[in-house]
Amino acid sequence: MNSRNALAAALTIGLACAGSALAQGFPSKAVRIVVPFPAGGSFDITARILAQRMGPTLGQNVVVENRPGGGTVVATEYVARLPADGYTLLVVGPSFVINPALRSKLPFDPAKDFKAVSQTIALPMAIAVTPSLPVKSLNDLIALAHSRPGEIAYGTSGPGTSHHLIAEQFGLLTKSRFVHTPYQGGAPAAVATVGGHSPMLLVNVAEMAPYIKSGKLRLLAVTSPERDDLAPNVPTMRESGFPELEAANWSGIVIATATPAEAVLRLNAEIVRALGLAEVRDLLKSQSMHAMPSTPEQFATLLRTDGARYAKIAREANVKVD
Repeated sequence: MNSRNALAAALTIGLACAGSALAQGFPSKAVRIVVPFPAGGSFDITARILAQRMGPTLGQNVVVENRPGGGTVVATEYVARLPADGYTLLVVGPSFVINPALRSKLPFDPAKDFKAVSQTIALPMAIAVTPSLPVKSLNDLIALAHSRPGEIAYGTSGPGTSHHLIAEQFGLLTKSRFVHTPYQGGAPAAVATVGGHSPMLLVNVAEMAPYIKSGKLRLLAVTSPERDDLAPNVPTMRESGFPELEAANWSGIVIATATPAEAVLRLNAEIVRALGLAEVRDLLKSQSMHAMPSTPEQFATLLRTDGARYAKIAREANVKVD
């Protein structure tokens, strides 16, 4: 466990002990984890891993419910309208903090209606292409895009996601024009690209994993600071000459703002405990996902800083999804 994770675990355990007396009666029924994407993607896999490990120690069933659609708005609005009793958790990614910059009329306010529980994972994204596309590097892709402006389509996990904005920033930096083809999740986007529906893809490496070793996708660069274990020969964005595109995608858990603090502390402690299990960390790593438990305060800071970063990209690229 690195120093950040050790600190998060220590702080969380201390806070959980302080609130243990208040949390004695929680939970008294099943807990739901709502995922705003279809089954099979990184966020869904992580939620199911957590649900399996949290249930026994919480003493209640923890069930995962998929509610994809609307660039995560469908699931987020659904949870925002439920009672703030601690029994419904929402899985979020960068879209949670990106949506306010892209959508003029959200039926909820992420900053006011929700509060952080814990980050769960960090994971690299990557630009990939189908082997039939005659490119083997980002420079090859840029040259091809310049010769075919507005003709090359790229798939992502949906409009307004970090994948969408990183791809748009890539186009701005390289003066290239691509066509965005959004899907309802990274896994469906990867399947579509492998099936020949779009020649280019930008999603999480984990969602490309089934197709990397088989050669059905050719990765050109990963967004993480270091090369990924699933694709050790693929350079990073920084190595490829684009440090501006260095980014870690992430997922975490939020809950309704009015949820009692003792319930948040109990849930945070259970998430940190589950993510600290060696079997969980190894399982996540095998799929190019890295356990990143945190305190609620640490995750709240990440929500603010990434929100500012992606809002800036959206303005520069003039991205709107209304």
